[in-house]
Amino acid sequence: MTIRVLALDSPERWTDLEALLGTGQGNPLITGNLVRHLRELGARSVLMDDDYIDRDFSEAFSAYYAKTFKRHSKVCKRILFFSCELDFLAADPVEEAAHRLEGVNAEFFLGFIVLRPISKSPISQAILRPPAAPTNYERHLLVRARYTVHILGAELSIESVPMTQQDSRVGACAQASIWVSARHIHARHRGPWLSTVNITDAAIARSESQVNSTLPAGSEFLTVNNTVAAFRAAGREPLIYAAGMDANGKTQWGNLRPQEIINRYVDSGIPVSVWVKFPQSSIAHSIVVTGQVLAPKAPATLPQRPTRAEYCSAFLMNDDQQGPNLRLPATSSCSIGDVQNNVQDSTIVLIIPLPSKVYLPAETAETLAWAILDNYVSDWSSHKTRNADTLGTSERLGDGVATAHAANKIVARTYLTYGWKYKHRAIRNDLNASVKQIVRDLDVPRYVYVTEFSLTSQLDDKELAARRVIAHVVVDATAKHHDFESILLFHAPGMCLWHSHGVNNTFDRFVIATPEDGEYFPKTRGDMDFAAFYASKRQ
Repeated sequence: MTIRVLALDSPERWTDLEALLGTGQGNPLITGNLVRHLRELGARSVLMDDDYIDRDFSEAFSAYYAKTFKRHSKVCKRILFFSCELDFLAADPVEEAAHRLEGVNAEFFLGFIVLRPISKSPISQAILRPPAAPTNYERHLLVRARYTVHILGAELSIESVPMTQQDSRVGACAQASIWVSARHIHARHRGPWLSTVNITDAAIARSESQVNSTLPAGSEFLTVNNTVAAFRAAGREPLIYAAGMDANGKTQWGNLRPQEIINRYVDSGIPVSVWVKFPQSSIAHSIVVTGQVLAPKAPATLPQRPTRAEYCSAFLMNDDQQGPNLRLPATSSCSIGDVQNNVQDSTIVLIIPLPSKVYLPAETAETLAWAILDNYVSDWSSHKTRNADTLGTSERLGDGVATAHAANKIVARTYLTYGWKYKHRAIRNDLNASVKQIVRDLDVPRYVYVTEFSLTSQLDDKELAARRVIAHVVVDATAKHHDFESILLFHAPGMCLWHSHGVNNTFDRFVIATPEDGEYFPKTRGDMDFAAFYASKRQ
């Protein structure tokens, strides 16, 4: 085993690192973005593993490189990055050095890059922490899982999302983006492990004539049908949204807005494959959206039924031609992007790898949520009269919801989650006891959509832990024929409605008045007990 330590303590050492990452690179933009990324992360040391056998490249080697006349090596390089010095690896005894290396893991381990020994596209995988957001913005890497590496007898891990560079000998950008999603599904949800070779094989199992216009088949592009087949091999059922074209060749999304679609699913922790089209190209390019960059407040003018996407100035993306954790602007007016194109103007296809038991699109669940909120507001005056003696503080909050609804100052946030996770969070949230009891006993499927409603005043210019929710809706994600029975629970100030299975296979509806309601907390990915929110409330 050949292990070296490189200190990034001078401009010359950074130049050496850039030369290493750029060896054989056919796209210098990736090298430049990776080096910039590492500088932003504050990298100070590199641990070099010069003789590394990478499982992904071994698959490609067996499928293609071992069969060519030119001799290729299958030995890769693995480069681990740290934001601390690693002098102790040479000075300390072996056992103590391993313990100290594991000790710096949580705070100082920044991730790793694997370089494969081929020209043009050497980045086999890059798994790095995302850089900080620009001032006054928030960065949320929502598609993430834990990745573990072992070196020098130590175990290191990082929560991130991988990126790979397309190798046109065995795959194109479509395979690279599917690989990112499939690897995340494997790491977080125990889906099948797929290499780029496996993805191509699955995609062209029932080949279309277009992909055989190049050799090896599928190595330069895939069709939408090929992509669907590959996602099914990853254990997912893809949902496809496609734009139309006007007479001038400009994309048209009708009543749908691609940034809203992306925001709902990426907020659910689902990697979204985005196909973008450039004016000078006849073939679309596939990238993967993995997170959000949120502005501190919504625009002054909101569309009807505004969504969380109004706060999303950019999306985090992995692009096999540009690098990982880049900021893709939501619209042309966004000034914090790392790339020139934007979601609104360039997106032509969205592919959502949904779990196979989900039969309801997110926008349909959100439409149901808005419909029941509309009913609540229209009936609020009568509801107050019927329950005048019991509402307490709920009356004031309900009046606020009605006023904000009329002024178009309510924002919806819809996401997919497990039914048990919704119950786990809700019981620990700042809901009143009667609603928690209903949630505890609620019969839920494996997957549900949750729509959180917040007033803009509960979100604008607020720190994350200071934000609040005023109402929420839970919708059955396994419901194909959507109607009001798909709504499993609705809670707003002074009211809780829910459906439950009854005798003789009935699905019964219940409504109660809920007194002394208050604001409660929004879901934050990875936070199951709202500790920061409760601390903020006490301040």
